[in-house]
Amino acid sequence: MRSPLDRYATAAIEHGRCTIQGSSCGANIAHARIMKALHELRTEPDHGKKALSELLDHPDESVKVWAATHLLPLSEKPACLVLERVASVPANLVQFGAKMVLKEWSAGWLRSLL
Repeated sequence: MRSPLDRYATAAIEHGRCTIQGSSCGANIAHARIMKALHELRTEPDHGKKALSELLDHPDESVKVWAATHLLPLSEKPACLVLERVASVPANLVQFGAKMVLKEWSAGWLRSLL
């Protein structure tokens, strides 16, 4: 059986692929899988901080963006640095998503991520 972190990363990769391809149905399914794995990670004593932090260096941009987004309430500075780095190269919707997460976090709209 795969760990919640492995399932989270796999679903984040799939979400990014579906987003870029314009498959909203596939992206929605992947999102549900991300959230299910995140729920399991949040049951850890550190709310998944250590596990999600490991994904900030993942080779897939979508995994980095999802992990950084979910780390914002736990480890804001490293999460913002990753989001800024990804957002600085506006190549596709994943990078645009990183930019929007930063904007909404700064505006105070994403405070309930934990």
